[in-house]
Amino acid sequence: MEKKMKMRSALKVRKSYEEVADLLKEHILNGTYQPGERLPSFRELSEQIGVGQSTIREAVSSLKTMGLVTIRHGEGTFVTRLDPKKVLSEFKPFQPVTRQDLLSLLEARKVVETGMARYAAERRSGEDLKAMEKSLSDMKNAAAEGELGDEADLAFHYAIARASHNPVLEWMMESIYGILSRSLKESRQQLFLIPGYPDQLLQEHQKIYEAIAAQHAGEAEKSMFTHLANVEQKLFANRKKQKNMR
Repeated sequence: MEKKMKMRSALKVRKSYEEVADLLKEHILNGTYQPGERLPSFRELSEQIGVGQSTIREAVSSLKTMGLVTIRHGEGTFVTRLDPKKVLSEFKPFQPVTRQDLLSLLEARKVVETGMARYAAERRSGEDLKAMEKSLSDMKNAAAEGELGDEADLAFHYAIARASHNPVLEWMMESIYGILSRSLKESRQQLFLIPGYPDQLLQEHQKIYEAIAAQHAGEAEKSMFTHLANVEQKLFANRKKQKNMR
């Protein structure tokens, strides 16, 4: 209750996600939320601060990029177990600007996620597979309803990260996604509107899942690389198309 009162008084009107992120960062650094502690849910933070859940989501994403929090899908958002002040002091923000910046990030994604797919195939549990299956089901439902299904897509990749049972790989993937989600948000939304693209994504994800479920590590790694290479190619083709239309 005390935390809720403090947060309400700090933000009395609707604020941007940067200001919400600053507020949450302050609570983490001053010890209101301790390392390893679970933050309130997006809904609870939305009610406490007085902003929409989408604003909370963006704010938490920026904190995740800084390394101050870790998002465990299905469990919640947790303050990093490292000293948050030390993490922040050593953090050098990377804001991709050029085409080469984005290429570097996408290359890093291929390196990290192909390895995660291999380890997931070797280490996945029954619960890990259930999480992937749920994400695939959500993607199918979204495609059937003509919706983007981007959150289900992201949840699928996070489920693979969790299935690798390597917290460092999981953190690396979250950091890369945190940066890319802001830089390529518009392009990603446009891609989901391409006829047939959601179905193609679903098929690619299904192939990755089947390899992981069958514990075929090499095939899982190959399927993930093919999927990410296809995404990269379409993202840059779409960005070039948008640039030529201006």
